[in-house]
Amino acid sequence: MSKSEIEEERKRILYINGAEINDTYKYPTNYVSTTKYNVFTFLPISLFDQFKRIANIYFLVTAILQSIPQISPLNAFSAIAPLVFVLAVSMIREGVEDYLRYKSDQETNSTKTLVYNKGSFEDATFKDVQVGDLVKVLKDESFPCDLVMLSNSSENGIAYIETSTLDGEKALKQRQAFGPTSEIVKDTGIIRVFSMLECDTPNPRIYQFSGAIEYENKRYPLDKSQVLLGGAFLRNTSWAIGVAVYTGNDTKLRQNLMGRRFKQSQVERKVNRYIIYIIGIQSLMCLATAILEGLWTSKHWEKHEYLHGLDYSANMQGFLGYFTYFLLLNTMLPISLIVSLEILKVVQGYFMSKDSEMYSKLRDRPCKVSSFSLNEELGMVQHIFSDKTGTLTCNRMEFKFCTIGTKMYGDNRSLMNLEYVQKPSFSNKEIAFSFDTKVIEHDTFFSKVPIAIKPIKITQNFELQNQQQINEFFLRCLSLCHECLIENNDSGAISYVGQSPDEIALVDSASRIGFKYTKIKDGIVDLQVGTDFSIEKYEKICTLEFDSDRKRNSIIVRDLSTNKIFLFIKGADDMIKTKLSGSSSKEIFEAVSANLQTFAERGLRTLMLGFRIIEENEFSAWKAKYDVASTSIEGRNQKISQVADEIEKNIFLLGCTAVEDSLQEDVPKTINDLLGAGISVWMLTGDKLETAENIGKTCSLIDANTTIERCSSGVLDICYGKMVEIKKKFKESIKSGKPAALIIQGDSLEIILFDCKNPEKVSKYPELSGTADSIQKATKIQKMFLRISSMCKTVICCRVTPGQKQEVVKLMKDHCGYITLAIGDGANDVAMILEAHVGIGLYGEEGMQSVQASDYAIGEFKFLWELLLIHGRFNYLRQSEMIMYFFYKNLVFTIPQFFFAFYCAYSGQTVYDDWYITFYNMVFTALPLIVKALLEIDIIIPRRNEVQSIASMNSTEDNPLRSTHHNKIRDLVPKCYNTGRLNEIFTPYNFSIWIGNGLFHSFIVYFIPFYAAEYGMLTEDGLNHDLWSFSITSFSCVILIVNLKLSLHTRHWTVYSVFSICILSLLLYFGFILVYDSLTELPDYLSIFQIIESPYFYLSIFTTLSLVASIDGGIHFFRRIFHPSKPEILMNYALKAKNLSSVIPAENLSSYRQVSQG
Repeated sequence: MSKSEIEEERKRILYINGAEINDTYKYPTNYVSTTKYNVFTFLPISLFDQFKRIANIYFLVTAILQSIPQISPLNAFSAIAPLVFVLAVSMIREGVEDYLRYKSDQETNSTKTLVYNKGSFEDATFKDVQVGDLVKVLKDESFPCDLVMLSNSSENGIAYIETSTLDGEKALKQRQAFGPTSEIVKDTGIIRVFSMLECDTPNPRIYQFSGAIEYENKRYPLDKSQVLLGGAFLRNTSWAIGVAVYTGNDTKLRQNLMGRRFKQSQVERKVNRYIIYIIGIQSLMCLATAILEGLWTSKHWEKHEYLHGLDYSANMQGFLGYFTYFLLLNTMLPISLIVSLEILKVVQGYFMSKDSEMYSKLRDRPCKVSSFSLNEELGMVQHIFSDKTGTLTCNRMEFKFCTIGTKMYGDNRSLMNLEYVQKPSFSNKEIAFSFDTKVIEHDTFFSKVPIAIKPIKITQNFELQNQQQINEFFLRCLSLCHECLIENNDSGAISYVGQSPDEIALVDSASRIGFKYTKIKDGIVDLQVGTDFSIEKYEKICTLEFDSDRKRNSIIVRDLSTNKIFLFIKGADDMIKTKLSGSSSKEIFEAVSANLQTFAERGLRTLMLGFRIIEENEFSAWKAKYDVASTSIEGRNQKISQVADEIEKNIFLLGCTAVEDSLQEDVPKTINDLLGAGISVWMLTGDKLETAENIGKTCSLIDANTTIERCSSGVLDICYGKMVEIKKKFKESIKSGKPAALIIQGDSLEIILFDCKNPEKVSKYPELSGTADSIQKATKIQKMFLRISSMCKTVICCRVTPGQKQEVVKLMKDHCGYITLAIGDGANDVAMILEAHVGIGLYGEEGMQSVQASDYAIGEFKFLWELLLIHGRFNYLRQSEMIMYFFYKNLVFTIPQFFFAFYCAYSGQTVYDDWYITFYNMVFTALPLIVKALLEIDIIIPRRNEVQSIASMNSTEDNPLRSTHHNKIRDLVPKCYNTGRLNEIFTPYNFSIWIGNGLFHSFIVYFIPFYAAEYGMLTEDGLNHDLWSFSITSFSCVILIVNLKLSLHTRHWTVYSVFSICILSLLLYFGFILVYDSLTELPDYLSIFQIIESPYFYLSIFTTLSLVASIDGGIHFFRRIFHPSKPEILMNYALKAKNLSSVIPAENLSSYRQVSQG
């Protein structure tokens, strides 16, 4: 295939108003179908999906075997019924969901719109729209597919859309009609447009679009600003007309409806492993009984004449016996375990979403649960990777300082005194403004004698000679070099909207100082300047956008009053410094660099600004290259970036800005508690090293006692030497008892993250892959980093890209085996959120991409406290104990079948009735366990709101220690997080203890009733015990003992706990056997009435219960009294805290110290 053919495949070609030509490309229709099934495929496909689960296959095999009379001792219905019930519930749920999707699809497909046909717009439905059609959408209607806007009702060609259906954002976004057609294409009359449009192939990137239109023999670029996304709504605009480019499943909305990346919790993985172990044990037991049955049959069958003739040989009898006991022992792996876990996880998710403690009033958002399967993983987190901006900080930007030339503007008091706060004169959810404009306004507009500076020669005919000139260019750079849009409110006042609060703050600040961005129409920008409100007009030629690799953005404009072409640029200082002209002012560079350092140490977000004048001939040559790059479809961004590098050079430095982004409420306290819980917290940010370090100190990641080391070099040998030095220093620091913190820059991370097996990395970093020695050294650096990071209290990664964030998470997850959590609020955090075991999205100012990609979403960082330390820990505790108890109670109930084999000649005779077996897990023991799993807590934790309300009452109450007591409990809660972080419950040791307990209790419930029956009479009349009197007695012992065991392990009793055990288990069981044995003509018919009159029944129950209570209860209470766990110590004080007048006894403070010291 030729290069041109490959490029042809990577782009879409269509013709506006060219239906016949477009039909030849066979693009999909706009008919939407999200259903998985139809009437004919539902049953087979749904069943096939159900049996993708190994557990369902296991139970299906069991049901089939139980239907074979030659091997099954049980009623086939008792195995088939539970399986059919579970499958039916899942299939009905899926069927209902699919039917609702079908109804929704029909509603969407039949929605009315307007399509151009034969000279006018006619009514049509969404499903009728074809690629290339001209579609007219009215105000407040949704777009039927992805359109490129050709015109709209606004004079300036700007329309507003709401994309909440795609990205969750309710803020309106501006879209610009394609310029050449905005005046030609009207909503009435004939539209004479027939043009070829090229664009990239369908993809899910809703914020990217590359296209071009051939119009009147000229090629024009198209980008995301002209795209109207299908599913979005037209707002504040009467009508808009666009050409359909992506329809049906090709639209960006449909492309984004992809399955979430599969994540499986550690507990779930272990459960699967334990299930395999149990199946293995079951198989060994079946094998043992099969062998013994074969041996017994060959030696003893003929001695027992009452057995009649032998149907099969001894070997065949043993072979069939294997499957017989496979059925009898299949309850070791209960089908109800899967159902119970699903119920538990769904209800846990409901509890989290409804927790008022995690409701953000600031965002008006509760906790969102997108992945129920990871609930318990929240209680096992060992590493947290956090974004900074908008995650730890508010993402509300406040313009604080700027340096223009050699002069700094701003209030120095806030630099000298960190506690100093100046009240903003203006604020909203995105920006605040407290900057004193008097000095800069004087120097720029009112100074009669401008402050002279050393002349800066920009071109042969132009130089900067005073502070006023450099101030003006600095402010022009702020008001022109951005991607903000103008928004006029009802009163006519101007405000700015944009993707970045930083840019909004800078443009707004320039406006308040005196350079106001007021209008853009047909590519002409109006700036209102100074107190006389004079207008400067600039032709906007092209914008070179910011991205995480460029770390800068620039704009090229033509001053219409002088015809000069200017390039204004702003970005990260490390990038701008590489673009500066050799003839730039050394004094300005030194002053700006020094102030940048000061601002960064204060924790402010900094940018460098510069400009240049471009000569006409240079610009013409460059513009030709830019036009080719900007109209290319494949690799447009990379091509534009390469062309941009050619023009973004010889920059003259103007100055820098410093913007403050304050911390969110309770961030330092939350991080301090997470660190106290033993969780490592890392911060990953794109900020400067000094800014990141300052924020690390402010938010409690780093304290005064911490040994801090920094690594910023991207040179292999220097980085290697520095890592060796850091490793040595950290060893000495840890020996002296001081915590360590590493601050590492993106350049060094490139070396650490280098993988010689990755072809992309090898080609990207030839200096690292060039020789065997360099590869070996890079590998050693990575190993040293992993070792150093394990010594650190925290690691701060600065100047990192989104890709590096994801790679850091992957490195720690794969190489260290940590359970990781990533939290962020923007699109640049999505990669690491998807990579981590648990991804947390934060509702913020940077869109909803992180929330949509996350497993859980919260409104503020402080809610991690409740999410991890309360819900996560309780989820882990409840699920772990539920699973182990499930295996225990099924062993108690199943193993007697194995014991009985030795007393029934391995014949496969069941010791319990079929329906007793069926209802054991589904009815008799189900609800008490579910209730415990839903409500169990081992600590009573005062709620955040409760503590705050009590604290506010202290001034009027007699006992000020009330809130102190509650606060102390909350302060000690993080120390108990080790329960899940170190996986102290769901361990192989604890699992084996529960299995051993189950075997021991099964021994008790079988042999005590068995030998009591063998050596006693059932009634005074001399009736002997039969199988069924023993069976009912033994089964009753099972029910009582498993409930006793559950009671011993219940820490938190509620009325629901008592009701579930007493009524929904015990009373229900005894009521069942009375009715069942009375109404069914089975071998145990009316046996219960003989049994309940016999002392044997009560003595057997009393003996088994006494034995279990004395042994298990004794061990349990001995441990709690003499070796209480941290949560148990805390629980005692928490119970006292219910009485607000209680005071902590002085003699018990040592116990508090014991917990707090860990």
